[in-house]
Amino acid sequence: MIKPFKKLCLILLATILCISPIVLAACGGDKSSSPADTDSADTTLAAEETVTENPFDPKLPEKDYGGANFTILTKGVAAYNEWGEMSIWTESENGEVLNDAIYGRNRDIEEQFNIVIKEFQSSNPSNDTKKSVSAGDNAYDIVMPAFGDCGSLAASGYFIDMYDLDYVDFSKNWWDQRSIEDLSIMKRLYFVGSDISYLNNDATWCTMFNKEMIKSYGVPSPYDLVAENKWTYDNYYSTYSNIYQDLDGDGKQSAYDCYANLTQNENFNAMYLGSGERLISKDANDVPQIALGSSEKTVAIIEIIGRIMNDEVFSLNYHKYGNLGYHLWTTQMFEESRGLFWITNLQIVIRLRNLETAFGIVPVPKYSEDQDKYANVVWTVGSYVAVPKSSGDVERTGIILEALAAKSTEVLRPAYYDKALTGKYLRDDESVQQLDIIIGERVYDLGLAYNFGGIADILPGLMQKKSTDIASELAKKEEKIQTSIDKTLESFDENA
Repeated sequence: MIKPFKKLCLILLATILCISPIVLAACGGDKSSSPADTDSADTTLAAEETVTENPFDPKLPEKDYGGANFTILTKGVAAYNEWGEMSIWTESENGEVLNDAIYGRNRDIEEQFNIVIKEFQSSNPSNDTKKSVSAGDNAYDIVMPAFGDCGSLAASGYFIDMYDLDYVDFSKNWWDQRSIEDLSIMKRLYFVGSDISYLNNDATWCTMFNKEMIKSYGVPSPYDLVAENKWTYDNYYSTYSNIYQDLDGDGKQSAYDCYANLTQNENFNAMYLGSGERLISKDANDVPQIALGSSEKTVAIIEIIGRIMNDEVFSLNYHKYGNLGYHLWTTQMFEESRGLFWITNLQIVIRLRNLETAFGIVPVPKYSEDQDKYANVVWTVGSYVAVPKSSGDVERTGIILEALAAKSTEVLRPAYYDKALTGKYLRDDESVQQLDIIIGERVYDLGLAYNFGGIADILPGLMQKKSTDIASELAKKEEKIQTSIDKTLESFDENA
């Protein structure tokens, strides 16, 4: 039985509910059903119903490959040391950021498509690729040789045109767009960069500098020169021209003194490409053509770089000191604050992770302030994805390759970039900002990939001679270079 007070409350509540619509209508007219309120309600409902789309979803078809192996041929660590491949396969999680990202990526792909990812680390990926294609044995679904090997294998007809792969969308950000632009030939693409391997990041050229020496010498910080768009070859040479010290007191330049610039023969190519120019460029039809020394500007660029590298008071070239260990000696000099700058690759940053001396990184200098962007070359020791002609199920290869690339950008790129490189190895916020420029404004050159007629050897050869006479070198080699280009193009047509 309902008590009187409770019964009264129920009657009052019912009365309020009955008259509420009438009161609201009288006070507010028909605003309750106005378009604005309707739109608001619809928007709220739509927001509730919206499902956030995964930007790393390549929208591939559902496939079950019955536990089939998907085998990737890579550069073996035992043969290539620090340039061996370490971003393709790992046995288990161990708490290390990069290792666990690799493991998680692979498990996700394996579960999605019911495959088993296998890696074959080779001491000679080029030869193993040739053997597999010649035998037609489908030993490898994809191969990942070094840059120069990729060019040689592509020119010899061992790779398929990756544009022919179904389900691979090269417009997506999980493919290195600059590598696609720079490495295609005749609208064909035989190898490409991606986040599947982080070695191309390691192989990207940068400029390391000793922050303590900047302070002690009272010279401008490279960070400031970059910010002011004054980080150019001329300023590099003039601003830091008084760094040299004869530390061993022998009255001459030696490997035991202190220098502004630590360098090597190959830096001639890296610095030349840093100008935004090319060894090999392409015409409007995507056909390679000789660019080195082809204009007054390229000749002027070679002149200033030659002055920098041949000045034995400003620069120490480790190729003069092979008996001391080449780059190992340069590493020691940088560690001992006997080199202010070292134009080198990002992997050196990782190798020097235990260095107590404070250092920073900036891009490779520009040629002039008029240059729109920096151009940090990716060196020949990186890893590139290619599909050998012996790859059996090409449709499956395309699907797995696209899935691997997308998942690598989702999990491996941030592990390398945000958590490993910037979190563990770089020393200051400025270097982290510079890393965005270094990685974001990098370039590839067909001359390094294919080395047509030995074009990649010309500038290091001039360095050995302490010469900048590009005209005479081209006069001797231009015909050979062009012949090599022509033969490569013919090979592409024959093997298409």
